[in-house]
Amino acid sequence: MRSMISKAGLGLVCLLAAPATVSAAEGTYMCAVTDVYECIEVAGCKRVSLDFANLAPVLKFDFDKNMITSDDLGSEPREVDLKNVEKKGEVILLHGIGDNEESPRSFSGAISTKTGKIHGGITTADATLSLSGDCVDSF
Repeated sequence: MRSMISKAGLGLVCLLAAPATVSAAEGTYMCAVTDVYECIEVAGCKRVSLDFANLAPVLKFDFDKNMITSDDLGSEPREVDLKNVEKKGEVILLHGIGDNEESPRSFSGAISTKTGKIHGGITTADATLSLSGDCVDSF
């Protein structure tokens, strides 16, 4: 009986000591936002323009610096820090807090390193924006 408990305990220790599959994301991804939907309680979701959502058409995700930079012709680039970034298998998961004083917001997203697709959400106290697009691993 003690032998079984010891073996079970040893197995548990080996399982817990195994290297995790989570790693830090590295490099830079350029992502083009192609679809944006605004979702409001009761009213539902409707497609909106990038201008309406106040989003740049291209976002640069620099995982070495944990930063997103907007790339919009005719406007100064805006930078936002990423708070959490993890790579799990072929997916990069990210989260952050927006720098908008008038309308505080939280954002999260997932980038597939296999397909280059990005799906994300931006949440304010009044509504949620759902966005999707395509990314390329650059530099």
